[in-house]
Formats: sequence, C-alpha cells, structure tokens
Amino acid sequence: MHAVVAADIHGNADLYQLLLRIVDSWRISSVFLTGDLLPRSGEAHDADEESSLVASQRTFIRRVFIPLFESFLATHRHTHVYAIMGNDDCRANEPLLADFGAATPGFHLVNGRLVELEDSRQMHAFFPGEIPRLYVTGYPYVPPGSGLLVDWVKYENRVRLRPLGMDSCVDIYEAGTRTVDRLGTTTIADDLEDYAEFLKNERGGDDLIYIPEQTIHIFHAPPYGTPLDWMPPQGRCELLRLPDHVGSSEVARFIERAQPYLVLSGHCHEAVVLGSYKTQIGNTWCINPGSQAHIDVLSIVQFDVYAPAEMKQLFVNAR
Repeated sequence: MHAVVAADIHGNADLYQLLLRIVDSWRISSVFLTGDLLPRSGEAHDADEESSLVASQRTFIRRVFIPLFESFLATHRHTHVYAIMGNDDCRANEPLLADFGAATPGFHLVNGRLVELEDSRQMHAFFPGEIPRLYVTGYPYVPPGSGLLVDWVKYENRVRLRPLGMDSCVDIYEAGTRTVDRLGTTTIADDLEDYAEFLKNERGGDDLIYIPEQTIHIFHAPPYGTPLDWMPPQGRCELLRLPDHVGSSEVARFIERAQPYLVLSGHCHEAVVLGSYKTQIGNTWCINPGSQAHIDVLSIVQFDVYAPAEMKQLFVNAR
C-alpha cells in the first residue's frame, strides 16, 4: 500500500517530520494532506490579531513547511504530495504555497485544481491494461460553524443555514473575519452541482478533463451523517439539541450522485475515535484519518490507490 493520508496537522513540525520519515521508510509514492496545514494562534477578533495570524502562518510556511518538503522532495523524486488548505488556514497565504508548488516538482496544492496522480501516470505507461489513469482534485470549503475565520467557509446551499445560536439576520461573512476579499457568492451546492465548471472558474480551466469516476477528491469537510464526521455531544442551545455530525450534507449528496473514485477528508478530529476512519457511500470509499496533533500523535491511513478497499489506520507517537 503505497499511499498515505493525514489531516489537520495544524503546523506541528514534529508530526510533519515524522510523516516524512514514514514516507521514506515505507517508500510511499503518494501523500495526501487534507487541510488545516498551518498553526493556529487562537481566534482573530480584530484586524491586528488577524494580521498576526497571517504573519505567523506565513513565517511557518517559509521557515518550516517549505524547507522541510523542499529538502525531502529533492531526494525523493518518486514521491508526490497533494495538499489542500482548511478552514484554519489563512487564504492570504495561499499564493505562497501555490508558488512553492509551481517551483517544486512533487508538491501539488490542489485547491480548486485538477491534476494527474503522478504515480498512476507512470504506472499506466508500463501497465496500461492494469493500472487506470487517475487524477486528484481538492475542495477546501466547509459549512459555517467552524470558527471566526471564514476564508474557506461557504453556506451549504441557498437556504443559508447558520450555526445554532447565531442571529439568523447576521451574515457569516460579516460576523467572521477574512484575510482576503470575498471571492464569489456561490454555495457548496452550487460548486458541486457542476464540479467541472467550478474547476474552470477557479483556475481558468486546466487542460485535463474532469471524470469523477477516475478522480480522487480531497474535501476538507467530510460527508455529513457518516462515521467520518462524528463530534462529541455538544449539549443543547435554546432547548434544541446540537448536532453530533458536523460535516457537509452537500458533499454527501455529491458523493451519492457522482460516485467519485475515492474521497479523502479531514476537519473532524475526533471522528476516528467516535466513529470510524472509513466508510462507503455507494461504491465510493471515503476516508478521514482524524487528528491527534494536540497530543503529538500522527494519525494516518495507509492505503492502495488502485484497490481503495485495502487500507489500515495507524497512530504513531512523535515523542
């Protein structure tokens, strides 16, 4: 099994180093990072704190993330990393990661992009009748309710549901903070209704043709109502029971409808303990490795991209 997926490392340098040691030892060819790559510095409540968060994440990218992956990929030419950002990552720093990917063979930031899975491209050339051509795409947006930073937050659909307890007249983009100007007004449902058009609008249209059945989808938000998005009981708000599932219902509907080749997600750290790291929606296997970054434990799933049902969960202590 020559692929691994990790989620929500949140700038834990020890876990990144551990992950790359594992990739080296196990001769992993494809590494998937499903968002929340960068450190959190608490919630930003004003412009100064917001700027501080952008600056601290930018410093981490320049001093830790880029040197670590640049050095590793320079000596591991057959390893490729596919990453998206998450709701705790400042979008103002997206160009820095995108530029790193453009300059570094082996690193692919796939926010709103479609790229070839390099391993399948190479293997298909030798075994065209056995190895399919596969692609990778990333969708970092999550529904409201994940904190004050709303760079990667969109309403699920035109109903524009807000978190329980939030004034129904308040727009999430007015209540939250952004590190970039608001880009577009689409919902998650709009984007996923015609995902090929979404990709074209996001990046101006790549030359590749989007075929969901041949594409590994990286969503930061897991599908709603599955073992992958369970949260600890949150109690009640104004006599209403708060939900124990906090993923995306539109992502779940998309998977049911489009039946993509494989779905990788993150966002819900505890799901791996409360629910499971894997589930199946129709014929599509969906994975959320969860996150134990707060206790310096790397939570990963190792799997075979050509036989997605073959997978296993591992917890590796960095201490």
